[in-house]
Amino acid sequence: MGWAELGVLYPTAGGLYGIVARVLGRRAGFLALALQLALFVIVPSAFALAAGQYLNAVWSTISPRPAALVLLAAATALAAVGIRLNAAVTATLLALELTIILVVSTLGFAHAHWSLAGTLIDPRVYAADGSAGPTSLRALLSGVVLGLGAYAGYGGAVIFSEETRGPPRGIARSVLGALGVAVVAELLALTAALLGAPSQAQLTTALAPMSYLVRSLGGDRLVTIVTLALGATFFNILLAVLLEYARILYSSGRDRAWPAPLSRALGHIHPRTRTPVAATMSIGVAALTLTAVSDYAAAVTFASLTVVATFALVALSALASRLRQPGLARPYRMPLWPLPPLLALAGVAVTVALQTGRDLAIVASILAAGLLYDAAYLRRRRDTHWILLDPLVDKPVATTERRVR
Repeated sequence: MGWAELGVLYPTAGGLYGIVARVLGRRAGFLALALQLALFVIVPSAFALAAGQYLNAVWSTISPRPAALVLLAAATALAAVGIRLNAAVTATLLALELTIILVVSTLGFAHAHWSLAGTLIDPRVYAADGSAGPTSLRALLSGVVLGLGAYAGYGGAVIFSEETRGPPRGIARSVLGALGVAVVAELLALTAALLGAPSQAQLTTALAPMSYLVRSLGGDRLVTIVTLALGATFFNILLAVLLEYARILYSSGRDRAWPAPLSRALGHIHPRTRTPVAATMSIGVAALTLTAVSDYAAAVTFASLTVVATFALVALSALASRLRQPGLARPYRMPLWPLPPLLALAGVAVTVALQTGRDLAIVASILAAGLLYDAAYLRRRRDTHWILLDPLVDKPVATTERRVR
């Protein structure tokens, strides 16, 4: 709800950092950008490695890491060619994703033999040897972080707002609609899998759980078809996140967050494709480098915790915006304010407290690095750097010029 209300007010390609900087101030905005920069590399790598694992589960001759690198390289190349083509590709692959969810859900519910109440109200955790034990509330709350990472992505409605048309309120509808579709679709498939799996122990400990489920209930031919479709789905996810992240990095160059030559390169739009090619390729190369050396599980847990840290910034911004500008016209106003952002902050506090010290230390290091860069570089150049442009009003000027209002 915070994303929806604030995204309508500040519809910029900067997304999170653009909102936070305008509400909480320049320094907080750069910390938000620092968190986004970490996600630029981690998230594409994690999804690519997940795709490699699913392909390997069906075809053992396919090595997960090389497969991940191929998918990521192809998605990076396609992301640089133009938004219209990519919109058509992502729409087609989204339809395929929803078809997979329908197939998995139909299989699971048709073969359901586990108790719905027992599975969802009194869940069990399984060890690799198949032994089961009760799941603690602490374990469930710590796992919520991973679930929230799976639902993230609705902020793309704000990030692409400079390239779309329509009334501002449509941004809010897109944010809430995207979240609603993700929650319903993912919960449907996961519930069907848990209820229909021949063995919940094997399902929850398998490297590729959905491949296990489809093979068990539909046979080898169906699992081959579904896995190929899953590969296309992961490619679509990679394409979507690269398109989003490239526009955020482009926006940071346009807002002069970096030394002049780097800002000019990142803030450049290709005259023919109308895409931020340099920003796109930068993210793709960084993600490819990490994919070549990273561990999938580590990437997922760290990335999810980083996403939750951004939730705190959005919730704080949703509170501060109303308090500081109570008379501001808002095309969309979240219901029951201030309850939603307060609940969000409480949830962030509880779940973050249960994460591993390693992941917390990594996120703290990212924030510390952001503070150091701001103090050592940006603060000394307040008149020429980190100038938050309004894309509806301002035009980017040469990085070395002083902007006068």
